[in-house]
Parts: sequence; C-alpha cells; structure tokens
Amino acid sequence: MKFCMHYKRLVRIAMVIAVSALLMLPACSRKKSEQEITITLKTEGIAPSQPVVVEPAAPAKPARAARHETEAANRAREKRQGRVAQQQARTPLTGGAVEKMTQVAVIVPPASRVPSQETIAKQQIIAIIKRQKQAMVTKNVALALQDIAGSQGQNRQALEDYFSRYDKIHVDFSNISISVMGGTAIAVMDQRTSIVTKSVIPQTITELTKVQWTFVNEDNRWYISGTQILSKLKGK
Repeated sequence: MKFCMHYKRLVRIAMVIAVSALLMLPACSRKKSEQEITITLKTEGIAPSQPVVVEPAAPAKPARAARHETEAANRAREKRQGRVAQQQARTPLTGGAVEKMTQVAVIVPPASRVPSQETIAKQQIIAIIKRQKQAMVTKNVALALQDIAGSQGQNRQALEDYFSRYDKIHVDFSNISISVMGGTAIAVMDQRTSIVTKSVIPQTITELTKVQWTFVNEDNRWYISGTQILSKLKGK
C-alpha cells in the first residue's frame, strides 16, 4: 500500500517536470533566436535602427529677406545673360551676317573733319567777293561797305561817284587764288567788267584785267583793305 502511494507521487512529479519543460522550450527557443539575430547583425555590420527625430518646421522668412533673395536671383540671371551675350559677340560672323555688316559700313558716312583756320578764312573771303559782285551789279552802296575797311565816309563817296557814272555795271570773277598769312590775305583773280555809259548813244565797254585784293582780319572778321590792277588781259 505504501509502495503504491509512493509510486503515484513519483508519477505526478514527473508529469509536473515534463509540463514545465514543455512550457520553457518556446521561451528558450525565442531567446536563442534573438541571440542568433543579434549576432548576425553584429557580424554583418548593420547598425541598429536610430530613433527618428522630427525637426520643427523652419520659421517663415521676413519679406525683406525674401526680397533680397529675389534681387540676388535676378542679378545672377543678368550675369548669365551677360555671359551669353559676350559669347554671342565673340562668335565669328559668317554668310549673311558679314554681308549685312559690310552694307552698314558702306552706308554710314565717315565722320566729317573739322576745317582748318586757313580753310575757314578762304571760305569767308570767297563770300566777300560774291557780295561785292552783287553790290556792283545792283549799285548797292550799303552792301559794298559791309566788307570794306577804312573810313566809311570816304568809301561811301567813292562808291556813289562810281555807280552814278554808268547806267549799268556787270562784273565776273574767275581763276581765284587766295593766300592766307596770319591776319592778312591776298586774292589774285581775273575780273571781267562790262559797263554801259550814260549818254545819248549808250556804249558798252568791256575790260578784262588781273586784279589783286588785299584783306585784313579784324576781330575774327575779314575786310577788304585795298585793290589794284596787276595787268590787262586780252579777251572778248
């Protein structure tokens, strides 16, 4: 009887140990698996995952900073455009572009040169000779006196006597040669004068002479200071 009771107790203890072993087996397996995974990760050099840190959103930029950034972007764009323009300018022209530039160069006149003082003096003296011709043909004493130096009274009287002596006066100047020497100048030319006398029977007298007019510059203005006949020329 005692043996039977002792045997039953041993059987219950064995059953408890078996159940405990069965319950502990999965936990041991999971622990072993976790150890194997940890060892594998360490062996392959894979770092354990880091915690994700969420950074706060950047504050909005003020309007002035935004404007500065816009201006900086515009300047950068202008620089890029400038570099492109320079590259285009350095690009060699071919074909029609060269032809167009040649046409422009031909059409644009060269810059005019500034005339010299001698050239200006000769132009003014030629203008005086033309006015004297008009004054004699029209018998205009006032016009003639504008370009004559000296006493206005004496010159006026001489011109009035000369104009009143003839009914008509016609004069031409040709082969004009002008020499400018500082404040003086000399004009040598051929003068053809035709006059119609005041008489019952008008006569036309034509004379061809080589004359010399002397000019003087006063206050940047040229005047006739004297005239003389150098020689008489033959001609019709």
